Amino acid sequence: MHPIIFLALLVAVLLFISWYKRAPSGQQKRIRGRMLLFGGIGIVLLLLVTGHLNPVIALIVAALAIGQRILAVASMANMFKGFRNSMKGAAGPSAGGASDVETRFLRMSLNHDTGAMDGVVLEGASKGRRLSELALDDLLDLLAVCRAQDAQSATVLEAYLDRVHGDGWRDASHGGGGGEITSMSPAEAREILDIEADASREEIIEAHRRLMQKNHPDRGGSTYLAAKINQAKDILIT
Repeated sequence: MHPIIFLALLVAVLLFISWYKRAPSGQQKRIRGRMLLFGGIGIVLLLLVTGHLNPVIALIVAALAIGQRILAVASMANMFKGFRNSMKGAAGPSAGGASDVETRFLRMSLNHDTGAMDGVVLEGASKGRRLSELALDDLLDLLAVCRAQDAQSATVLEAYLDRVHGDGWRDASHGGGGGEITSMSPAEAREILDIEADASREEIIEAHRRLMQKNHPDRGGSTYLAAKINQAKDILIT
């Protein structure tokens, strides 16, 4: 920049600052608002001219998406923390009432006075039935579906199994007795793999691979659930 132009701009800025300081407070507020407005427009135009506007917009959109996910995770964590704290405190007498939580597959309720915990299945082969009516094998089948399709439901169902069946259900699901693999219908197989009725062979194999990555026994998963996932694939591609 030419020195004369730079000097002229510097003098103009100093004069503006001097005038701004002498202006009434109300006028200063309006001036600040206009400066922010025109400054923002200027920045947008500069980014547009230089070709940097699209990356900035993409960055803002990505930041908003990440922020929404963080808020959703925080809300989910608070919900389950409160529900589990209620379960821990429900062993003794309380002032009455119940804690309720609803997920995609379950509507759960915990009685504060008795500590009784039960729920209703909202989706799947056992839709409409209460958890207390289901055998352990049926509950483990439902857990396989929940783990495949909805982590919230899986977390709540695991809490129910811990409370009602103790550690026994984990032994059963890892092959330590019980948890016998029963027959499975094609509809149940599709439900476990979370695929549509017209899914292709490739889609079935991909769904099976994705679920086995999360539930393989070598990675801390359940032997029973892994067997159900394998059974679902075998039923649908044979």
